[in-house]
Amino acid sequence: MTGKKPQSDVLPLFYTDEFGFVEYKERSAFIRSMTSAEGKPDESPIIVTMVWPVGKHKAGDAKALYIVGLQRHRWYPEREGSLDPMQIEPAGYQVETDYWLAAFSGNQIVELREGRYYFDLLDYDKRLEGCGRG
Repeated sequence: MTGKKPQSDVLPLFYTDEFGFVEYKERSAFIRSMTSAEGKPDESPIIVTMVWPVGKHKAGDAKALYIVGLQRHRWYPEREGSLDPMQIEPAGYQVETDYWLAAFSGNQIVELREGRYYFDLLDYDKRLEGCGRG
C-alpha cells in the first residue's frame, strides 16, 4: 500500500471498515482506493507514522500483532463542515490518519485490518522507536 514492492509472494488478507473483506479479485481496486480519492491521486505516498506492538493473537501463535498508524494526503470534494454542517469546507487535499491492525508471521504481513478504534488500545510507552515519524 505504501508503493513499495512486496518482498514475497505471500499476499496479506485485507479487511477495511468501508469495504469489509477484500477478495483477491478486488485487490487492485482496493489499492487504488488507498492511493486516490474522487478520481484524484493522493498528493504523496502513504506514510507509516507510528507502530505499537500488541502481542500475539493467541498463546503459542506464530503471528505477532501491531497497531500501525498510516497517514495520507487525500483529495476531498467540497463538503459540509465536520463540526458545523452549515459551514462548507472547500475542495482540496487534507491529511487523513487511519489505524490498522497488522499481523506478521516472520517478517511478512499476513493480515491487515482497518479500525478507527484500534487507537484506543494503544499503550503509548510501547511505541516502537524508529518506526514511522517522530
